[in-house]
Amino acid sequence: MATAGDRRGAGPERAYAPQLPTAGEVVLDAEESAHLVRVRRVEVGAEVALFDGCGATRRARLSTADPRAARLVVLGEGPDRVPRRALVVAASIPEPARADELVEALAWLGVTRWVPLLCSRTPAGRAALVERRAERWQRITREAAKGNGRSKLLELGAVTRLEELLAVPPSVGLVLLDPDPRAARLLEVLAGRETLPWLLVGPEGGFTAEEMQAALTSGVPTAALGETALRVELAAQAAAAQSLGRA
Repeated sequence: MATAGDRRGAGPERAYAPQLPTAGEVVLDAEESAHLVRVRRVEVGAEVALFDGCGATRRARLSTADPRAARLVVLGEGPDRVPRRALVVAASIPEPARADELVEALAWLGVTRWVPLLCSRTPAGRAALVERRAERWQRITREAAKGNGRSKLLELGAVTRLEELLAVPPSVGLVLLDPDPRAARLLEVLAGRETLPWLLVGPEGGFTAEEMQAALTSGVPTAALGETALRVELAAQAAAAQSLGRA
């Protein structure tokens, strides 16, 4: 069941409408129409929350329950659940099924962008995987937005090499996740920051000694999530949850 944008508990069903006017009528495409009418069984007269994936939400009422072209009348602005801080996760690309899990988790958590990261230990062919799975990941991010109350979809960034990111870091800075249990905890590293840095998550086997030294030379702090080492998608999910949940 869909999540209400402005209150606790369930809200109206949600549907993706990339062309979302401030008033008038909206006709959903065949995929969204079938999901709303056949899968979710929304009836004529029911209120629906429409979102465009770019930050806009509208309250609307279903006027024609056509599973091929559902029609809705826009009622006005709708609420959106926006994380208090934007977060970018740059994570090495795991194998296909686990990459799907990574995208799904980050989308549900409300992460702003995932940057697919190429590291020394990232297996060959993973950059091509990003291109092959882009359409699938777009669907995954839309489905997440139907449930978590967000109107802005997770952005899928360009494949980037670690050395490129270390050479030209973003203005908010970087934090490299290190499975070494002796490293400072992530929440300690983030304490006092008004904006969140990009979180760097390495591949299976972690960052190489050379990559760790390059990060240290660039002034990038390291942080641990806990006592145990985690798989890429789990580390990215745990780090994102800790960062976005910080007061």
